[in-house]
Amino acid sequence: MSKKTYFHAIKLIPEKCTGCTKCVRVCPTEALRLRNKVVELDASRCIDCGKCVAACSFGAIETYADDLQVIGKFAYKLAIISTSFAGQFGDGISYETAKRGLLHMGFDAVASEAMVTEMMGLMIREYVSNHPHIKPILSSNCPSIVRLIQVRFPSLLPNLLHIEAPMSVLATYFRNKICSEQKLDSSEVGIFLIVPCVSQVTAVHQPEGTYVHLEDGAISIGDVYQYVMANIKEIQADTTPMEVYPKGLSWAISGVEAEEVNDGSIRTMDVSGVHNVIDILHNIENNQLGVYDYIVLNSCANGCVGGVLNVENPFVAISRIRHLMRNATHKDFHDQLFIDLYRQDRFNVIPLEPRPIMALDDNIKNALTKMKQINEILEKLPGLDCCACGCPSCSALAEDIVAGKAELDDCIVRMRRLKETNRGE
Repeated sequence: MSKKTYFHAIKLIPEKCTGCTKCVRVCPTEALRLRNKVVELDASRCIDCGKCVAACSFGAIETYADDLQVIGKFAYKLAIISTSFAGQFGDGISYETAKRGLLHMGFDAVASEAMVTEMMGLMIREYVSNHPHIKPILSSNCPSIVRLIQVRFPSLLPNLLHIEAPMSVLATYFRNKICSEQKLDSSEVGIFLIVPCVSQVTAVHQPEGTYVHLEDGAISIGDVYQYVMANIKEIQADTTPMEVYPKGLSWAISGVEAEEVNDGSIRTMDVSGVHNVIDILHNIENNQLGVYDYIVLNSCANGCVGGVLNVENPFVAISRIRHLMRNATHKDFHDQLFIDLYRQDRFNVIPLEPRPIMALDDNIKNALTKMKQINEILEKLPGLDCCACGCPSCSALAEDIVAGKAELDDCIVRMRRLKETNRGE
């Protein structure tokens, strides 16, 4: 079986690991193990949700995003900012000022995910209408959730919305627009996403389901924030006009996308927090939620404002975004090129394949033998899922034992019980 190499936007720092197992316990796909008192990553299972980053108190898990200097090799540079970007800056720094900071960093233009949320709503409703046999349609905006479905719920892959996420849709639109207007080759145009979470960095560097590589890099919102704050006086003195689409910023907040897609003709639901999402996906697999037409799934609690590459508390960010929406003039986005690209299916994605992480063996007979061995080992384990062995659960330990990565004696609870039994004899 050929082994695929996976890119991940997290990095383990072994010398900082204390062996506390906090990260192992929170991982939703059991991608982490503690081996020889140091955490290890199973790259095929990791979905870059960032839960391990948030759980680690010792800096043993770091995030990766592209360096600010990477934009320099392109003739024309465009930044596309996430809807959560607007909530990161205090009341003394306007949204327009924060966006101007990107021009000072060296970008030639700045676009916002918020531009197209209204158009995305129309596209999603049309997709739902054209696929009445699939219920529910699952949003594909959160890369962590797309990968979660590949890893743990492959039967639900046909339910995914087969349209690019809003920032990738914008990347396709602007690459065509810039190349045409600036008379540049596509390779001369650098398009960079300004993102709130590591999963979006991973999606840029190893996209799933795209026909072409749409973006050239992903820069952390936190890095942009640091630059803006360090150069705030110079940026505030700049009066370059900046377009804003405040209404579209609402998609950074959990619950809003589902409500705005729902025009009364379809039934929608919004779920945030990866473990809540897992519960809902189990229900969908069991055919319990077939009354819903469209379900929005966010790995981060509270939506994209909860991403680990943000700098602001998500509740503060939500308050700022809502304040901005109430006190700004909404602007509509309409462009014939955008409509043409959509009608030409240029925003479509290829149906995704599952990740074969649970394949015990290429040979079905050997795989069945290994499954029997796993069940036999499970009967010998306490079933506490205590993580003391370095595995997130007893079933994970049993799998590792059969794979030759662990031993039965790694179970501390079992060993202690055996000693107590022998002592009693």
